[in-house]
Amino acid sequence: MLIDCHVHLNNYYTSGAEVPRPTEENVQRLFQEMARHGVDHAVVLTSYKVDVDRPSVEHVLEILAEDPRTTVVEGLRWRGDSRTDLFHMEERIRDGLVSGIKLYPGYDRYAINDPSLETVFRIAEKHDVPVMIHCGDTFAADAKVRMAHPLLVDDVAVDYPGVRFVICHLGNPWFQDTAEVLYKNENVYGDISGLILGDFTYEFERYLVTRVKDMMSYMGDPGRQIMYGSDWPLVEMGPYVKFLETLAFDGEALENIAWRTAATLFRIDVSALKTK
Repeated sequence: MLIDCHVHLNNYYTSGAEVPRPTEENVQRLFQEMARHGVDHAVVLTSYKVDVDRPSVEHVLEILAEDPRTTVVEGLRWRGDSRTDLFHMEERIRDGLVSGIKLYPGYDRYAINDPSLETVFRIAEKHDVPVMIHCGDTFAADAKVRMAHPLLVDDVAVDYPGVRFVICHLGNPWFQDTAEVLYKNENVYGDISGLILGDFTYEFERYLVTRVKDMMSYMGDPGRQIMYGSDWPLVEMGPYVKFLETLAFDGEALENIAWRTAATLFRIDVSALKTK
């Protein structure tokens, strides 16, 4: 079984030639890619803002309509004039429509350990849902990466021990810092998503495999806290499945990384999924 704990339904552009795709079309593309590459379930993360390329959480929930192949995590908008309404977000979490919260520090110009986030973390603790945090390098050049450094996750993990945090993208390029935060804090997890844009080159894949294996060795028991994720459609699913295979985990560690840890963290009903 394979659960991708990190996908989006946004439109992303690498040139000026693309045109916006309707979200409904992106959903169908997602399901096609999942079927093609043996992904049984995907955790869909909504954005920190809403525009023609980034659907609202309400729109995503309406389209997916509790499809057993997907789980929704709500992106938080914490700066600007259109901040996330925490009352309505908590209602969606309470009603089981949303299974987690995604923070976009750096992009949204706040730091991971910003004191104003206390209410957000208290909501997550109250309803026992994970807080996923973008850490490390950013797709947007105008984001501030120092605000998304994985060492800052240690601050909130210590201050909110009842909240489970996820360091997305393993904090790339700060892999060793991420390894320390994971090793130190049992309430912190990591996903391997979004380490590249597009496809892997042979040289860069070898580099990443070495770095990721080094951090796993430092942690000692990577299967306890690491989860598979791709960051589709910023990356292709096929190369990411291959990347997981290249890391050469086996036995219980592979099962945990591939699906079991994510199923537990996001309360995914694996009985509704096909078994391989």
